[in-house]
Amino acid sequence: MSKLDHKNNEIITEFLNYQKIIRKLSENSIKSYKADLMQFGHFVEKYENSLLFTKLNKTIFRNYLIHLDKNKYSSKTIARKIASLKSIYKYLYKNKIIAKNPLDTIKIPKVPKRLPHLLSKKQIMKLMSIPDINTPIGIRDLTILELFYSTGVRISELVKIEKTKINLDNNTIHILGKGNKDRIVILGDRAKNVLNKYLHLKSNLINKYLFPSLIKNKYSKHIGIRTVYNIVIKYLRMVSDDEKLSPHSLRHSFATHLIENGADIIAVKDLLGHDSLSSTQVYTHIQKEK
Repeated sequence: MSKLDHKNNEIITEFLNYQKIIRKLSENSIKSYKADLMQFGHFVEKYENSLLFTKLNKTIFRNYLIHLDKNKYSSKTIARKIASLKSIYKYLYKNKIIAKNPLDTIKIPKVPKRLPHLLSKKQIMKLMSIPDINTPIGIRDLTILELFYSTGVRISELVKIEKTKINLDNNTIHILGKGNKDRIVILGDRAKNVLNKYLHLKSNLINKYLFPSLIKNKYSKHIGIRTVYNIVIKYLRMVSDDEKLSPHSLRHSFATHLIENGADIIAVKDLLGHDSLSSTQVYTHIQKEK
């Protein structure tokens, strides 16, 4: 961030610290904010030398929108970049660093909803029948597949599940989600049964994490995201030709099948760990398309 004006640098750093320390956003969210704000900062300083974030008017933001559009950014990317700017200016206004928020009347462009790639119930049944449960690796792989579909967890959450957070008596797992937010997810009977088998494997007895690292790694004690991704993709390729399917598709399938069976959208939102209902409503669009 050294190439920006010192005061603009300072503003961005303070804002990012607030997001990290107070709001407890993930590293990925912080990186995304930083990249968006740095890009805007370079645009501002090229537009007019030493123009400070605290001295901008609506014209420069409109020009920035035109600049992004001319450079063929997608509507989704432009919407995210504007959302990042709205966040920092809301922060500046709230902390009385600026007297008026210049972004109050600038709207985030509407992004067309993309329906997620998912599996049918028939494909799910076929998927769960593939791993060989007569082998420890097969039991582990089926446990991974069942947990994704039974609980709707994200891959970043699944790799960090700790055994002490699992309660088989009431079919629940305590999950540490995005932004360090806690939630409880519910195990289906099939997932519970295979998980119980997996927990009783001798190789698992001394590990803190449900899925320990497959390699000796001083940086991480749990299985890697890339490893889980590759395991799941291997099985997905056996049931579908859709190359866009991923572990996240099992989360989408979980939510879609719940709503198809009449689940309340608020309950599905809580199970998925979504901050806002708008993120969950994509699954109602799937129903309308059907």
